[in-house]
Amino acid sequence: MSDQYFKYDVRKYFEQYTTFEQYSVLDFGCNHGNFVRYKSHHDYTGVDINKAVIEQNKEYYRGCSWIHYDGYNKMYNPRGTEELVLNRDYDKALLFSVITHMTKDEAVETIRKLKERCETLYVTFFSHSNQQALNNICRYRKLTMPDWSNVANSSVFYFEPDEYIWSFYDDAYAEKTFGGKVYDTEFNPRSLLGMQKCLVI
Repeated sequence: MSDQYFKYDVRKYFEQYTTFEQYSVLDFGCNHGNFVRYKSHHDYTGVDINKAVIEQNKEYYRGCSWIHYDGYNKMYNPRGTEELVLNRDYDKALLFSVITHMTKDEAVETIRKLKERCETLYVTFFSHSNQQALNNICRYRKLTMPDWSNVANSSVFYFEPDEYIWSFYDDAYAEKTFGGKVYDTEFNPRSLLGMQKCLVI
């Protein structure tokens, strides 16, 4: 498995808000299996738009279910056309840094479809309250920092240089738009796990 990606304990992040024992989990945007990388789970399904990642996960984490979803995403899968269809129900769905790379309308539709099959959704997002997140993005991608006042004064702000997209939401607007309640994180806001708040739907 390639070491050229971020390794972070997704399960530890979401355990701030819930427990997973005895529950089925759908990890939408599962990346390299960071939820099960540090601790296995008895009923886990990972979904990702990167087919190569899914094939790697099948080799490394054989006790889990893996689904390749060829859906559209400007940043990671601009040629994707598949509609999202799930063939079973889940207790908990996790979306770590997923709607951060979508427009509001794309996020609303994704959440709507997942909510049809999942009892509770845990969705991370970039908040107006964390300018450090945008600083980190710009530094990592070697991009010019936009005027923060434009971010902080909008309900939802899209930072879209070239093929990239990052969205930042006002907390109250996120609750109104997607439903649910916004929660802070205990992780350092300068860290990868601490850059995002969680919306529980």
